[in-house]
Amino acid sequence: MTLIEILKSKMAIGIFSKTIDSSYVEASGLAGLDFIILDQEHGPISSETLHNHVRAGEIRKMATIVRVKGTDAHSIGSALDSGATGIQVPNINTAEQARVAVNAARFHPKGNRGVCRFVRAASYGSTNKNEYFEKSNEAVVVLQVEGLEGVKNIDDILNVPGYDVLFIGPYDLSQSVGKPGEVSSPEVLDLIEIIANKANKKGVLLGAFCDTPESLKMLKNNGFRYIAYSVDINIYLEACKELIRHSK
Repeated sequence: MTLIEILKSKMAIGIFSKTIDSSYVEASGLAGLDFIILDQEHGPISSETLHNHVRAGEIRKMATIVRVKGTDAHSIGSALDSGATGIQVPNINTAEQARVAVNAARFHPKGNRGVCRFVRAASYGSTNKNEYFEKSNEAVVVLQVEGLEGVKNIDDILNVPGYDVLFIGPYDLSQSVGKPGEVSSPEVLDLIEIIANKANKKGVLLGAFCDTPESLKMLKNNGFRYIAYSVDINIYLEACKELIRHSK
C-alpha cells in the first residue's frame, strides 16, 4: 500500500529523523514504521545523505518524506529528485504560501516543478518521460501550519488544492502563544482542536507531531492519521537511559 492508501484507511505512524547514518533509517523500516520524515529544516541532512536515506527507506518499503527548509522551489524540487515519497513544507501561514509549495512540487498541469529527468527519481533518465511526470505528480505533499497567522488563515489554506496532508506543529504553536514547549497548555490544545475540526469538515487528512503516549492517544481520538512520534536520536537516547536504569 502507498502512504496515502494507508492514511485513507487507518492511522500511519512515523518518526522524525535527524541522523546522518542511513542505518538508522533502514532500522526504522525494519521496525515496521509506515514513514520517516527526513529533516532538512532542523537537521544536518545534506543532499548526498538524503539520497542514501531514501534508498534505505525503499529497501525496507517505508515511505520517506523530506521536510525541506521552506517554500523555495529549488529545495522542494531537489528533495523530490532524490526519489523520496514526498515533501513536508514548514511554516505555512497563508494560502499563497500553500499554493507556492504545491506549485513547486507538481509538474504541469498541476504545477511548475523544475524539470530534469536525469535524476534518481527518474532512474537517471531510464524511466519513460511521460510515466515519470505522471508518477511524480503523485508525490505526497504535506503542509505544516504551526503559528497564529496560519490558524487565522486556516480556512483559506484548507481550500488550496493539490496537497495531501495538513500537519500541525505543536511546539511552534506553543511558541506562537507565548508558552514555548508547553504543548499541552489549554491555548495550544484549543488551537489544535480548531484546526482539526475545520480540516475534518473539509475531509483533509491531518498530521501532527507528538512525543508522549498521552498526546498520541489524543491525536488519534481527534482523527489524526499521519502521526510523527518523536525523533530518532532522542528515541535512541531515551532507550540508552532506560538500559542504564535497568542495570542498576
